[in-house]
Amino acid sequence: MAVDAAPAGGTVVVCRGSYKEDVVISTPLKLMGQKGAVIHGSPTANGLCDQNGPFGPGTAPCLAGITVKSSNVAVRGLTVTGAIGEGILVTGSLTGHSIGHVLIRGNRVIGNDEDGKPSKAHSPYPPCKPHGQIPGDCGEGIHLMGVYDSTVSHNRIEGNSGGILLSDELGPTFHNKIGHNFVTANLYDCGITVPGHNPHALDASGNRQPSLAGVYDNVILRNRITGNGIKEEGAGVLFANASAGTGAYDNVVSHNYIAGNEMAGVTMHAHVLPAGKFEDLSGNRIVGNTIGPNNLGGDPDAFECAFQCRAHPLRQTTGILVFGAVPLDVTIAHNRIHLNEFGIWLGRGKNVTASLAHNLFHQVTKSVVRVR
Repeated sequence: MAVDAAPAGGTVVVCRGSYKEDVVISTPLKLMGQKGAVIHGSPTANGLCDQNGPFGPGTAPCLAGITVKSSNVAVRGLTVTGAIGEGILVTGSLTGHSIGHVLIRGNRVIGNDEDGKPSKAHSPYPPCKPHGQIPGDCGEGIHLMGVYDSTVSHNRIEGNSGGILLSDELGPTFHNKIGHNFVTANLYDCGITVPGHNPHALDASGNRQPSLAGVYDNVILRNRITGNGIKEEGAGVLFANASAGTGAYDNVVSHNYIAGNEMAGVTMHAHVLPAGKFEDLSGNRIVGNTIGPNNLGGDPDAFECAFQCRAHPLRQTTGILVFGAVPLDVTIAHNRIHLNEFGIWLGRGKNVTASLAHNLFHQVTKSVVRVR
């Protein structure tokens, strides 16, 4: 493709047709698709990408349909399909860390993350390989990994393993807007996932280190998030941390429509840590959303509570679920929650400080369940 020959700041127009290749953008430019322009992922990589995950720092083949490795890039108007890894990956690097000012708008990202449906131990893409009991995570439809001040908007994201992933392996991911996307039928994972993966988000005393890592100050706004995770596990929107030292905090989920997902519409998981270790899932705000029936298959990750909690969400439909095995605070306000057995479920309530205000419940059996 002409991307490799384009000057910095230039525009590459992709004409109607199907192009079987993985595109890597390493310089500032605009990649614009005309109607009918399709990028079909290739099993042969077109370069190497940095990685820093359970297998340690190193490089891996760039097997996303489109990989963005530079700040000041726009990708618009394309259909991206058939990639082994992500449909669109926006990634920082081990040396330069986070990149910014990237626009992903008006694309159809459909049927990617092929080695994550389900994950395969023999995948050529290391993130796809299972790690112990943790399934592989190729990155889902659109993945921001070490990205700031960027926008993912007005995309249709369907039929990938999961929808949109924000993570921080290569540097902090912050001040991004995820808005007006249609995220549906990504059957093996969440609609939108916001996990802390990098153990340098907090210091040894639990203080935030936002210049090093963390997923924070992102806004998830006016998306339609439906029918995700049905074949394995997946919430509408998930906040979670992978290990001690990680953080996904001070994000906003606002004015989305969320229904029909395998786990709760908005799910927060803070798991047990060894004494003296910290993670940060505080300061997230769930405000003004319309949330229909969710948790259709139950929440196995809340199983830690099942033997201790008299009312646990393994089977009940649930609008919003907050599981706090470690202390966290959350704001849940002005949401409209309907057709669920549990409206808001707060597990291990002694750890969860929840500011609840002006939520409306319709055909909900128990509006708020607090489990001690």
